[in-house]
Amino acid sequence: MTSNASNDSAAPGHAVERGAGVAVWRQIEQILSAEIAAKSFGDEGRLPSEAELARRFDVNRHTIRRAMLRLAETGLVSVEQGRGTFVQPGAIDYQIGRRTRFTENLRRQKHTTAGLVLSSERVKADPSVAKALGVRVGTLVYQIETRHDSDGIPMTYAHNWYPAARFVDLPAVIESTGGVSAALLEYGVKDYMRKWSRIGSVLPSSDVARRLQINRQQPVLWVENVDVDEDGVPIKYGVTHFAADRVQLMVEHDL
Repeated sequence: MTSNASNDSAAPGHAVERGAGVAVWRQIEQILSAEIAAKSFGDEGRLPSEAELARRFDVNRHTIRRAMLRLAETGLVSVEQGRGTFVQPGAIDYQIGRRTRFTENLRRQKHTTAGLVLSSERVKADPSVAKALGVRVGTLVYQIETRHDSDGIPMTYAHNWYPAARFVDLPAVIESTGGVSAALLEYGVKDYMRKWSRIGSVLPSSDVARRLQINRQQPVLWVENVDVDEDGVPIKYGVTHFAADRVQLMVEHDL
């Protein structure tokens, strides 16, 4: 890994100019962008800390923070809470089609994957959940909170709802089988398809930002969706958040 000292020497003359007509934070952003393009931050791609950059450019940390936020907004870096700021390797293509599977999507592209159930509880369906699943308001459903990582980096954070009457003890079955698809097979669901997806973008809530390990100034993509079984009966309603600088959503169309 390239040291911080070598980062400085890798870009001789890269100093900010006061009174140059360009804001100091913007000059720092431009310098760091050029260094990212030149692969000046080693194999790990870790940038120096705010304090180190403040000393290097002889500015306060607020100025550095503004430059770093801009780099994050443009997708050049990602801020990982507790670890630091890293060069983004490029967004992963995530396909959304009739058979949308996180693990299959990422493994086809040679990425490692890991899924984690963060919480699960049986709750009464509110109007939006009830409408999506085709059940009465107040019907018991399982609400399952999950996060999926790719190559050790958080990629998705989701809430999914399943009819509790059809999938009795679903959280325990997911734990014992190791995944949702395997668990649904235990209930006779051999395959399931995406009925519809709605895609948008927002700034994340504090909880979403914490789960995805990003700052709240980084936009996230959200996908609202319904999956159905082979008979067209809804089995899952979900809302998934993606770190927008880590994922490109590709929508497949049936021919």
